[in-house]
Amino acid sequence: MSPKLVYFYVQPTERLGYQHNAISLAQGFRALGVPFAASADYWLEPDGKLLFQDQGVDPRSADLVIMTEQYLTYGDGQLPDGFFALPGKKVLITTADGVGLHKHMRKPYYRQYDLILTFIYEGLPYPANIRGWAFGLTQQMIDLARPELPKSPRICLNYRNSHSVRKLSQAVLFDQLEPAMIDTTREQFDWQALKDSPDYAEYIVYQSAGRHNRAYLERIACSAATSAFGGDFYLKPWVWNWLTFKLINYFVESAASIGRMNHFFKAIGLHTNHTYRIYQWDSWRFWEALAAGSMAINIDFSKYHIRLPVMPVNYQHYLGADLRHPAPALAVLRDPERMRSIGAAGKDWALTHYAPQPQAERLLSYLAEVSK
Repeated sequence: MSPKLVYFYVQPTERLGYQHNAISLAQGFRALGVPFAASADYWLEPDGKLLFQDQGVDPRSADLVIMTEQYLTYGDGQLPDGFFALPGKKVLITTADGVGLHKHMRKPYYRQYDLILTFIYEGLPYPANIRGWAFGLTQQMIDLARPELPKSPRICLNYRNSHSVRKLSQAVLFDQLEPAMIDTTREQFDWQALKDSPDYAEYIVYQSAGRHNRAYLERIACSAATSAFGGDFYLKPWVWNWLTFKLINYFVESAASIGRMNHFFKAIGLHTNHTYRIYQWDSWRFWEALAAGSMAINIDFSKYHIRLPVMPVNYQHYLGADLRHPAPALAVLRDPERMRSIGAAGKDWALTHYAPQPQAERLLSYLAEVSK
């Protein structure tokens, strides 16, 4: 499918309304020469122009219409009147996580979309209109990445929130290394100064809700590796549905915030420690590290049943740790030259498969598949 016009539904929000997937795809369509329109003015770019502009284009004239979950969550939660009656192909992008979508995805509402892009897990059933997705890269992430900076043997580790995967990776990996190897510096923001700054690299932190801070990105770019763990462990029940998911994961530590029995299990020595699927695994840090040529450290995607549209190769494009058996990952973390080599290969892989243009091309190929 080669659309003549793409229409994006976006919310004109500042600071809290970071609509990453819409930005990346719009930049990709621009690179492909595909025209697009939008429901609102949104996202200032380095040239001082808005990426999305509301010029009164009727969405009925588009042959591809893209809705993101942020349009609903940052708005009133309501679809535009007549949305499903639009003649164009309708695409929903939801990075709320593929596990969460399982709760609803077979309802009639979701079946009305020609294509839904979300996170995919091996072994879980998905309807025919769902395909795998990942955060990937926007053009500004690429432009601010600074991969040319020399890499010190240090590991950048900087989190805002505590997840069970991060806790376990801290215990089995980073606490086993010399403290001098770990950089845990945190930045503080002056939101008004960022908003008023004429420097785009500072303003982008404001309009992306605190993401892509220049000092942080430079610290990543100067580090041989960057920790990008995130998410919580969960179990897949033999009989899959939302009720069995909640029942089984009642006993698992921090499984999508519903594990409440882990302290009891620890006390009697039966705690599972961790399982082999992870809810909300993706992170901006993973892609920022890749773009900067800093070796991205995450869980072993294959081991934990995570499926990206194009899979990276462990120990070649990123370091994927098996948290039950961390010794191989620790060996890499103690080898600065190997970290630098993996980081360089990871950058090339990410730019090849997850820059805006290949992301837009992937969406079009998915639409061709579901239209057959």
